[in-house]
Amino acid sequence: VRDCWFVLVGTTRHSLEPSRMSTTMLFFQAILLSVFAEAKSNGGPIVTLNNGVKMPLVGAGVWQYNSSTAYQSILDAVNIGYKHIDTAWNYKNQDGVGKAMKTLNRSSIFLTTKVPGCGKYGMNMSDCYSATKKMYEDDLALLDTIPDMVLVHFPPTTGCDDCKPIQDQWKAMEEFYKQKKTRAIGVSNYCPKCLACLNETATVQPAINQFELHVGMGTDPIGLISYCLERNILPQAYSPLGNGSPDLIHGKITGDIGSHYNKSSVQIALKWIVQKGYGVLTKSTKPRNLAADIDIFDFNLTDAQMQTLDSQTKPEGTPSFMCNA
Repeated sequence: VRDCWFVLVGTTRHSLEPSRMSTTMLFFQAILLSVFAEAKSNGGPIVTLNNGVKMPLVGAGVWQYNSSTAYQSILDAVNIGYKHIDTAWNYKNQDGVGKAMKTLNRSSIFLTTKVPGCGKYGMNMSDCYSATKKMYEDDLALLDTIPDMVLVHFPPTTGCDDCKPIQDQWKAMEEFYKQKKTRAIGVSNYCPKCLACLNETATVQPAINQFELHVGMGTDPIGLISYCLERNILPQAYSPLGNGSPDLIHGKITGDIGSHYNKSSVQIALKWIVQKGYGVLTKSTKPRNLAADIDIFDFNLTDAQMQTLDSQTKPEGTPSFMCNA
């Protein structure tokens, strides 16, 4: 009952307006919202990715944590109800993540890791294919488990006009997937131009694109969300609070909306993302904050409230720190 299909494929920033939605889309949106309303603090809704793999919509991240802090934060998050953990090679805490995985029911946890883009953190630009394969094997050794999802963390340092390293790296990612060294592959911080490069030679479509998204950035920054949805790539938001922006931590708009549901400003900012059907990552070393961040599925924002949040222009943000088109 708590599984839901990623049904917003082919939408644009305008297509969810009632006057533009087909009867079928209205039906699927109703199903999606009913699932969200039913999902409590037990990990939240499950979304089915474009390859059929099921992924919890809400995840707990461990960016900026050392290994011991990552270990404890994961145990806290899973105890609270999270079923999705997000790390990366350059977080340098995979050993702590792997240690935590061994103490848990591994089959019940969705684990995401990332390998750097070409040209950074030792990822050789001249042979990014081989460097990606080696770095992922190193990551596997540290995690000591097969991740459910592997992402390319960001585009090459030469930018999205340089298609060859993007395509070479994605070839390595496709090999991981076909060799069953992961259940799904995707990208992070990829703009439309980067995705267009990738798609020229790809045989496997990215399952997700993880990028910065929060209230204040509008409904379709740089056209990235509509680009992803049209290709059945799930948007997944990081920095959903604008890197701790006061506008979202204690904001008047989000706070006023929250007062209608006995929810905090932070919870409203997170709800805005998941009610659209997008994935979201949160993080905290404080269990009470982790618990609050996932306690967002016992209510639904009204259309008017969603439109108010859609129209906000602060805090500003950009989906990627590596590209802008």
